Amino acid sequence: MIARVLFALFCLAIPAVADAGCSVSASGIAFGNYDGSATSPDDATGTITINCSILSGLGGYTIALSPGRDGSYTARRMISGTATLPYQLYADPARTQIWGDGSGGSSTVRSFDIIPLLGGSSTYQIYGRIPANLSPRPGAYNDTIIITVSY
Repeated sequence: MIARVLFALFCLAIPAVADAGCSVSASGIAFGNYDGSATSPDDATGTITINCSILSGLGGYTIALSPGRDGSYTARRMISGTATLPYQLYADPARTQIWGDGSGGSSTVRSFDIIPLLGGSSTYQIYGRIPANLSPRPGAYNDTIIITVSY
C-alpha cells in the first residue's frame, strides 16, 4: 500500500524595502504528494526575486536562508502536528550546496549582478528535496524559512 501525504514548504519572504532601495519576494516550494515507497527523492523548486532601484547594492549582495523551525541546517524538518519530515534546501541544481547563512555546513548565495546597479530584478532558484523511502504520518507538512539579503 502506498501512503500519500500532502506536503508544502512555505518560504517566508516579508516584503521589506531597505534603505538602499531593494525588496525581496519569494514563491513557496510545494512538494506535492509524497510517495514513501518511491526509490528516488521528491524534488521541488521555488524562487527568490531581488528587486533594486538604480544604484542600489553597488557591492553586490548575499542571500541567506534561516534553518527553519528545527534550528539546524543539516537537519531541516517540516512539521505536521507532532510529526516531522526531513527535507533540505539547496543553492545548486545538483543539490549539493545546502543553502543557509554560511554556518553549520551551509552556504550563502553571493551576487555581483549588474542588475542592481542599473535598477531591476534578479531571480534565484531554491532547490528543495525530501529523501526517498520515508514513512511519515499522513498530513500537511510545512516549515517557515526567513530570507535575509545583506548588501
